[in-house]
Amino acid sequence: MMKKLLIILLNIFVLSVYGRDLPVKTFEFEPFLGTTYGLSSEAGSREIGPALGVEGRWNLRKCPFDVGMQLYLGTAETSFHGSDVSCRTVSFTIIGDYNWKRGSSFSPFVGLGLGANHYDIINSGWYDYKYNDDDVSGYGLVPRAGIEFFRHFRVTLTGHLGKKIYNTVGLTIGYAFGGGKRK
Repeated sequence: MMKKLLIILLNIFVLSVYGRDLPVKTFEFEPFLGTTYGLSSEAGSREIGPALGVEGRWNLRKCPFDVGMQLYLGTAETSFHGSDVSCRTVSFTIIGDYNWKRGSSFSPFVGLGLGANHYDIINSGWYDYKYNDDDVSGYGLVPRAGIEFFRHFRVTLTGHLGKKIYNTVGLTIGYAFGGGKRK
């Protein structure tokens, strides 16, 4: 038991030391653009869909965390019985990230968010008949991991998990205005 506690404390210490960062500006605003890939197992075939959004983040001082809000639009593109179906998600998400080496030229991060989602089916076909859930709302989980390059460019791998047929994993590229070293 004592060994396990010592290992846990050592890991926390290493993470906190490694997570130390350079002073950065307090607020960042990031527009992003990317692609999604649907995760629904009921799709005949899945295709790449669009993702876009904006995010505002507040960098907490003296710790490697940031918190923010994100507005997101993404689509799970599928094809079933020869018809194309677009399952669109519009999400307003409260999100938080843990940053390693924040403010340096290469800064990895992991995060988690909780979103209020609005779902919509476009070109519904079979999906509309089976699910009949056009124009519905719900909550979703948003896990993510990424890297910030040169204090501004962010590449993020994100999952948007809510209602089954709308779940996606996506890759986005964004530019953080206001980020970077504080002088």
